Amino acid sequence: MLVRSALPWVRRGSRRDAGRPIGAALRYRAPALLGAALALLLGCSGAAQAPPARAARVVKTPPAQPKAPAGPPLLPAHVIAELEDEDATPYLARRGDEALLLYTAGGRWRTRILGADGAPRGEALEAGPAAADVPVAALRATPQGYIAAWIEQAEGSRAVRVLSLDPAGKPVAPASLVAQTAEEITWLDVLPNAAGALVLWEMPRDAQGHVDSVDVVMTVVAQGKGAASKPTAPASVAREVLGWHAVATERGAAVALVLPPAAQPPRAERKPARKADAEDAAEAGKLGSIALVEIDAAGKVSAPVAVSPEPTAQIDLEIAAVGGRYLLTWTDERDIDSAVYLAAVEPGGKVVVAPRQVTPPSGEQALVSLVAPSEGGGRALLAWEDLLRARGGDREGGGAEARGAGRLIHLASVGPDGALSAERGALVFSASGPPDLAADGDGFAAVTLAPATLKADRGGTAAPPVWPTFVRFGPDLSVRAAEPVRAAPFAATDGVPYLVRGLSCHRGACATLASAAAGAGAQPGGAGKAGAAGARAPLALVSLPVRESAWRAPAFREDKDPPPRATAVRALAEGDHIARVAAAELDGGAALAAWVTYFVEGASDGAPRGQDLGATLAVRAASPAGLGKLNVLSQKASSLGGVAIAAAPPPPADPKGKGGAAQGESVVAWVARERGETQVYVTKVDATGAKIAQKKLTTAARKKPGGAPSEASDVAIAYDGAGGFIVAWVDTRDGNAEVYAARIDRALNRTAPDRRITNAPLDAAEVQIAVRGQEAWLVWSDARPAGDGASGAGGPSGEASGDVFLARLDAKTLQRIGDEARLHASPEHSRSPVLAPLEGGVVVGWVDEPAGESAPGGGAPAGGIARFVRLDNSGAAQGAPVAVASPDGAAVSSVALACDKVCRGVLASAPGDSVVLNALILSPGDAAAPSLKPLAWLTGSASQDVSPAFAGRSGASLFFADDSVSGSGRVRWMTIAWP
Repeated sequence: MLVRSALPWVRRGSRRDAGRPIGAALRYRAPALLGAALALLLGCSGAAQAPPARAARVVKTPPAQPKAPAGPPLLPAHVIAELEDEDATPYLARRGDEALLLYTAGGRWRTRILGADGAPRGEALEAGPAAADVPVAALRATPQGYIAAWIEQAEGSRAVRVLSLDPAGKPVAPASLVAQTAEEITWLDVLPNAAGALVLWEMPRDAQGHVDSVDVVMTVVAQGKGAASKPTAPASVAREVLGWHAVATERGAAVALVLPPAAQPPRAERKPARKADAEDAAEAGKLGSIALVEIDAAGKVSAPVAVSPEPTAQIDLEIAAVGGRYLLTWTDERDIDSAVYLAAVEPGGKVVVAPRQVTPPSGEQALVSLVAPSEGGGRALLAWEDLLRARGGDREGGGAEARGAGRLIHLASVGPDGALSAERGALVFSASGPPDLAADGDGFAAVTLAPATLKADRGGTAAPPVWPTFVRFGPDLSVRAAEPVRAAPFAATDGVPYLVRGLSCHRGACATLASAAAGAGAQPGGAGKAGAAGARAPLALVSLPVRESAWRAPAFREDKDPPPRATAVRALAEGDHIARVAAAELDGGAALAAWVTYFVEGASDGAPRGQDLGATLAVRAASPAGLGKLNVLSQKASSLGGVAIAAAPPPPADPKGKGGAAQGESVVAWVARERGETQVYVTKVDATGAKIAQKKLTTAARKKPGGAPSEASDVAIAYDGAGGFIVAWVDTRDGNAEVYAARIDRALNRTAPDRRITNAPLDAAEVQIAVRGQEAWLVWSDARPAGDGASGAGGPSGEASGDVFLARLDAKTLQRIGDEARLHASPEHSRSPVLAPLEGGVVVGWVDEPAGESAPGGGAPAGGIARFVRLDNSGAAQGAPVAVASPDGAAVSSVALACDKVCRGVLASAPGDSVVLNALILSPGDAAAPSLKPLAWLTGSASQDVSPAFAGRSGASLFFADDSVSGSGRVRWMTIAWP
């Protein structure tokens, strides 16, 4: 891999990269403040949309950097060559304690032997002519020496050539022409074995104007003690596959394939692509089954063995040899969320570990890399990314994170049984694509692009420079060493190279290739300005030692991360965008989630004549045992009506011991639109979410002659503790929007008539309800002016401040107890209230946002905050509300609250173009604002209200709305570990 300074990301080479979320799909993970991007172009896989061919992995250092920290020493390095083109790709292969460098200069291939310390041994040797355009090459060590292969492009023709080299890097014979064609050849690799090597390359096959599949072709290169034999004629390995990856074995090679389904479903029936960009959608939407073929040293190809027959695999398949078995891993879409799957196959084709999800469920996931163990066995390294997990950052000192530091790549070792280690590591990566990873003895090494900060520098306000940085991991993924890649040959740029690539380790010593920009040599002040005629780019081999360092590591042991933290994230539904989510706790740790989709009234004419078309209302059970059946209760719901759900315990048996139920029942409150009118409905469901009964709660006349029809919206519901339920909603039947309430029994019969709760000159909205003993407490947002007679502090008389109000009702009669109370008067617009019972009262939270225009993209005005206040049994505030601002002053969009002995909350905010969920804890009596810890960065846009809702008082289960990477709406379930 190559790590370089700021290079705009471009799609190149194999479609293997297209299958994982890079580019647009990861724009949520690559913070703009870093200004860095990565072109990491992987080996051995499918074909590209257009062939610039895939190069080695590259990280490029951003050109505009803050001032470098002073003091820490540079890394040992040896200048081993000078490159005529700063972007030219050198190739390095290790063979025992030595290594061979292959590069081009003056139109010739050149080789140079390097010692164990990285120092050159003698001068460079000429190895033959080099074409002007060599998009891809490969160099591998063999028992007899080395074998190099490359693709040449000239005058519309593509050719594959192979060159055999002795242990000193001297050509055994001139390069052999293996294949020449007018068709595209986009990738190749050399797979050495005991007798020589297999050279594999791919040729894309076009269908309807884009690359639809690739052919995999090979040649056999025998290498003896004398001259190398002529490579065999090209032969087919596989035809029209979606993707591939190969691993060398002593017997030959094993090739993992992504096969297209027997028949592609109609485009309208396919799952949405996992990428937002239209140019990537066709590639990302390609799914196939997984198969394995083996090739012996003579080039005989075995029959394919089906590893995963379901056509649900993305094309990012990787294979590695571990403990005498083949491990295959890929990103799979057989469930709603994409996940990393793994299977194990023995030589000969026996599947010994069936395909299974190998990583914990954490929303949409993407495979990053599978790294084979070093020589002598050991464990492989699996790297993946959770698109809904927190970004990378500083975990020292209690787990506080450096927001926006980069993506978080998860790491775990894996054995031949396919089981992941309990120890988990994480690596910060401030770019697209994968970092450079390699086996390092019994551990692993990485080169990443990350903010460079000193351990002693705490709380600095200036953005740190973003540099290529190495990390050495132990077998338990603890960090052994970490430093930026800085060396004396790059003194003109503070020791930081322009490009870093080719990480390799041998017997506990690791090194990487690094090069400067042309003309930026080691001279202080950058003597030899870039762009000058004849300027060359110094190429150095930089050692990466294990030593004490003053630099902060961009990696940490993730399994030691203290709570609060998300332990799992699963999707419950996928489809239309989600308008509102609600949840209720059931017995045994189970929960019911209900949601209503977003639907614009009158925006569609897709309904059959005479039928209403509306939002979808659905319910699904979730428990530690898994997800229940998805139950659609209605397709005539109103998005503005919202949804609420309340659970009741099992009803008691009658005096004769009959009539009791084994499980409790829940009631869903929602709003339906029929014949152009909205009415409140209640639906009783069982523990699986299946409908038991349903009734219309309101029958108000909605159509008004000469005026706008009245509407019902913003439903809320709570179990009353006495066998019934109290429903509240906002209604405009009397003119402006007012809060109403009604009481029903278990049979959904109304036991108290609709009662108007508020009477104010302006509109109420977003009512919420909780029952405490014999009282029902209602909170809502109200635009009434201050000084209108409601108790509580008020602002200047006559100003409509949009504050949060409280009313206490008798739970049986719904008569109001005392006056309404304004909980907090402020010039901001107060909205989205939540409330949670707590011993001795309740806690109410809401969002205050500055009055004014919305932020760009339709989001809330910047600078919004959340407020929380504790009320005693009489409804009196216990101190001033606690204000909680989101990190960096980002707009707060919504809050969720659950209280037991303490209150636990989740605050959704919108820094930049995405939404982050932050965890907080409020202890009784705390007057200071609680600290926030990010739980997850979502993939939906910043303008989305994710409507977080807890199920139960513990806060262990959170349900919320989000958009997938492809843009489809999803309902997600997150389990949270709290202190």
